[in-house]
Amino acid sequence: MKLKINSYDKKIVEKFDRQKNKILKAIGNFEIHHVGSTAIPGLGSKGIIDILIGIDNWKQATEIVERLKKIGFLHVHLKEKGRIFLSKKTGLSLSNVHIHIAIKQSKAYKELLFFRDYLKKNKKEAKNYYNLKKFWLKKSNGDRKKYGELKNEYINKILKNNI
Repeated sequence: MKLKINSYDKKIVEKFDRQKNKILKAIGNFEIHHVGSTAIPGLGSKGIIDILIGIDNWKQATEIVERLKKIGFLHVHLKEKGRIFLSKKTGLSLSNVHIHIAIKQSKAYKELLFFRDYLKKNKKEAKNYYNLKKFWLKKSNGDRKKYGELKNEYINKILKNNI
């Protein structure tokens, strides 16, 4: 399935809140944050809601992953880049909800929150990022891997210059 960048969805906050409530019901009381492009008002995105769950230690992650599997998050990447990644599979494509589990105050946790907050505070940079995303989409010809590499290069530059 080819990648697509959508304009901002005004109902995204409601969609996030519904997902957050489902997740909290399944896993109990943990820190849950809306991260990624859909967390930035006005920013276009792939339409994927990225959710960050903050944990105190990796032992907690085992139980959380099992509980998330019970509500459909069956696509699991165990501990890559300091976080665990989960999504639902729908047909041949991944769902519109991605979950990242990271230890609170870890590098991965801090970076996800920093980048979100950086774009929220810097409207001009958020607009630039949106334009770059459309450019990267064309340059990658819709290939997810190539698009991700281009995007990550930009994100890493922002993080390096600001953290």
